[in-house]
Amino acid sequence: MFQFKQVFLFILMIKFITTENNFPQILTKTYNQTSNLTSTAILTCHVLDLDEHHVTWFKFDPLTSSLHPLAVGKELFITDKRYSISSYSTSTRDSYWSLEIYQLNLSDEGTYLCKIANRRASVSISIYLHIQIPMFLFPPYLYVEPGTNVKLNCSILIDNNNNNNEAFSSTINWHFISNQYNKTKPNDVHTRKILLNNSLTSSLIIQHAQTYHSGIWTCVYKRQRRTTKLIVEKGWIVLFYFEFYKLFSFFDSRCFTTSTY
Repeated sequence: MFQFKQVFLFILMIKFITTENNFPQILTKTYNQTSNLTSTAILTCHVLDLDEHHVTWFKFDPLTSSLHPLAVGKELFITDKRYSISSYSTSTRDSYWSLEIYQLNLSDEGTYLCKIANRRASVSISIYLHIQIPMFLFPPYLYVEPGTNVKLNCSILIDNNNNNNEAFSSTINWHFISNQYNKTKPNDVHTRKILLNNSLTSSLIIQHAQTYHSGIWTCVYKRQRRTTKLIVEKGWIVLFYFEFYKLFSFFDSRCFTTSTY
């Protein structure tokens, strides 16, 4: 009887080890992903040997330190129609499971969990989704004569789900790197902020620009930054044609690319 129990326990142990060894693996490593506001985010897990198991998606709630289930397999647990699940296989062992979020808003930012689990084992990875607000700075280059009034416009798109007070309180900062050796802080510079529809614009205005205003002007919003080069000097029209000639040469050689602002 004792020997029978030993054999039985040995068989159970072998079965347990075999089950553990055959448990699915998530080959994707934990990563961060940045997507633009109103765009689509696709969070993907590469799974090996899924078999009869299911991929489960969660979102971490930092306020309650809990995980909210979003989907199991292809079945969604939320009513938000912006969410969907897609999957495809590249072999009998490899499959890719994606959580897709359409029309991103700021509340979608956070940590998502891709997990496979049963009563004996579990594997998971986390994906941090950062929502980036599109940002534009115009003009990208500017050449002017001394005494000219200069205006640089830095704009960000505002989430329509936020109220106007929150949107207007968003801060766009300006930085300046001088071309002058003395690094003197330029005078006659001020900023103005305007909220129109879903766009917040910070305008940097230079009254009667002088040569010491020449340099790199940068607008910064959170982790984003855009830069423009300002040259203030006499005979700027010559510089303009020189720059135009360079751009034309790039275009002619099919190496010229344009940016939309």
